[in-house]
Amino acid sequence: MKNLVAPVLTALIAAVSSVICARLSIPVWVMFIGWIAFVAGGMSKKTAVPTFLCAVLGVLLGFIGAWTIGAATNAVGADLALLIGVFIIVLAALLAQHIAVINLVVCYFIGMTTFFASGLPPSGETGVLLLAGLFAGVLSGLLAVTLSSLAVGASNEAG
Repeated sequence: MKNLVAPVLTALIAAVSSVICARLSIPVWVMFIGWIAFVAGGMSKKTAVPTFLCAVLGVLLGFIGAWTIGAATNAVGADLALLIGVFIIVLAALLAQHIAVINLVVCYFIGMTTFFASGLPPSGETGVLLLAGLFAGVLSGLLAVTLSSLAVGASNEAG
């Protein structure tokens, strides 16, 4: 029974978070992408904020890539515009590994992927929607890890 506590709590938090996001018109899939970022970023209280910041910066890089590709397409053609846009944002993400606190490269890619997968235009409204979903996912993951740890610890002490 002890081995079920953490998975049951985690599933419950995921389910409740899904309903809350749906009620707030935040795409549930974006919340789960935020949860993936939390796991990829280290799954801890210490890494939650850097994880979120890197995912946010990834969304911003996605915006920059979309603007670059859109602006350059007429001048240089679609293929070269894509090449330039992707080169710029991938280089920026990779160079970020040398910046303290915001060096979780995988979370930059998670943020960029979230933006491009959304199919939404780079805008303030898109940013708010995606960042709200990513935040909900990181927060849900943190809540699940924290509560599961407490529950398992209490279960181990009782058993």
